[in-house]
Amino acid sequence: MNTIRIVAGAEILALFRERTMYSITAVFLVMAGASSFIGWSTFTTADAIYKASVIYLHNNGVSAVPDNPLRTVPALASFDNLIIYIALIGALLAIIIGHRSIMRERRAGIMQILFTRPISKRVFIVGKVAGLALVLFSITSATALISIATSFLLPLQHLMPIDIGHLIVFFLLSFLYMLFFALIGLLFAIVAKSESLALFAPICIWVGVTFILPELATGLTPTALLNPVTLLQLPPATGFFYVAEQILFPVSLSWHYATMSGELLGSSFNPSIPVREVLMTHVSEVLTLFIAIGAVGIGAITALRRFDPRSDAVNE
Repeated sequence: MNTIRIVAGAEILALFRERTMYSITAVFLVMAGASSFIGWSTFTTADAIYKASVIYLHNNGVSAVPDNPLRTVPALASFDNLIIYIALIGALLAIIIGHRSIMRERRAGIMQILFTRPISKRVFIVGKVAGLALVLFSITSATALISIATSFLLPLQHLMPIDIGHLIVFFLLSFLYMLFFALIGLLFAIVAKSESLALFAPICIWVGVTFILPELATGLTPTALLNPVTLLQLPPATGFFYVAEQILFPVSLSWHYATMSGELLGSSFNPSIPVREVLMTHVSEVLTLFIAIGAVGIGAITALRRFDPRSDAVNE
């Protein structure tokens, strides 16, 4: 256990010594700030238009003015963009983190020396995964804090405790989703013979998970798959798409992530719905995500056990 902590700590320090890691962290924080700014700008513009319209109507003798429609907009509606940002940018950045975790040691020849010491490959990979998870969790937590803090800048929008609860669960779900892709990056960094293939293969998997599987299972276009509103309106499946849905829908992780995230961020239409009810509705989807993470983790452990550092040579 102590060795695992040492490996995890070394992994965290190694990642944050790299400029790439700071760039990734900055991108996540900018994504959160951009989402809040877009929401703030949208609400501010709509609020200014409403106030100008009220003045115009009053000046023309109209007394019956409808209430400000912004008061009926869910407090979390401005965070919908984060679903797209994390599904696209966040997953790709997670792949890079996982890729760098192993490829750094392979290129430096550390793997050839490391296992001459009394350290098992299982302990090494578990420590690596723990370090990756802690790094991703810290980045996700910082993003969540910025999102919550900046949300109070929105006019007429005040996050209630239930809203903050939904937002926190959304970021926890996002952390698990990105961890899945980070482990894929780590897995291929172990098994691939070249550095380019170790990065290209996970990106192909990301394309398949993000676009191909959901498109085959639902018949929606890639553009529609990126729309959080469309995700809550699954079209009726007929013919080929009915058969594809039965086969592919259960393993369509991107679709599960997007639909659950859309409900978590849109559930303020009915603020009485607690988080546990949203999660209970999607128990199978959450279990699928955990199973996928576990499967890739076991695959990484198995691959490292078969890995022979003596004959390791990384090509470009």
